[in-house]
Amino acid sequence: MENTELEQLDRRRSMRLDLENEPVQLTWQDGEGEDQSIEATCIDISRRGMLVKHSKDLQIGTKLKVQFSPGSGDISEMKAKVARCHRKNFSSYHMFLLLL
Repeated sequence: MENTELEQLDRRRSMRLDLENEPVQLTWQDGEGEDQSIEATCIDISRRGMLVKHSKDLQIGTKLKVQFSPGSGDISEMKAKVARCHRKNFSSYHMFLLLL
C-alpha cells in the first residue's frame, strides 16, 4: 500500500464529531494587519481539520482563530489555516480548515 493510500485510510478512521449547525467565530488579520471576524457554522470536525460554512471567500493559507460557542461563557479556541475554500451556492462557501 502506498503512503497516499495509507493517509487516506487514516483520514477515514479518524474519529469525527458531529457538530452540524454549531456556531463558530472565525478571526484573522487582513493584509493591512486589521482584525477581521465572521460568524460561521461548523459542519464537521476531525482530529486534523474541520469543515465550516460561511459567507466570505477566504484565501488558501490564511491563518485564523476558531472560537467555539461564541457569546457564551465557555470559550474554546483553536488555531487553523484555510486549506480549501469553494462556493457552495450563491450566498455561502464551504471551507476546510487544517487545525494547527
